[in-house]
Amino acid sequence: MEGFTPNPQPTPTGTPDSPGKIDRLMAAMIQIQDMDKAIRALSKLGFSVTQISTTGGFLGRSNATLLIGFPTAMEALALEALQKNCRRRVEYAATPLEGAPFHMPLATPIPVGGATVFTFAVEHYEEIG
Repeated sequence: MEGFTPNPQPTPTGTPDSPGKIDRLMAAMIQIQDMDKAIRALSKLGFSVTQISTTGGFLGRSNATLLIGFPTAMEALALEALQKNCRRRVEYAATPLEGAPFHMPLATPIPVGGATVFTFAVEHYEEIG
């Protein structure tokens, strides 16, 4: 591409001179409590991360979706960073107590957290501007 200058920032392959081909896109849905720590860890390893605020899941809580592009060889490193920084925790949801003469909610423990990760093959991408 005429006039195109690659981004001079280091990439997961280590140097601006050999940035590696981005051929994978990872979408990681994580809890908002883990977002800053996960982004810091991925950035420290040289990954570029885009964060999108999302809501959903069983409890309808705020989450973050991280979009991470990288060469295939870096997939294990990205997964390892997410595993170390996105922890599971227990939250409690009020559920009705069956057979009670009046409405009495019961605190039910629900495991949440960790990360749900999808990795997609990238056929083509362009950096514009």
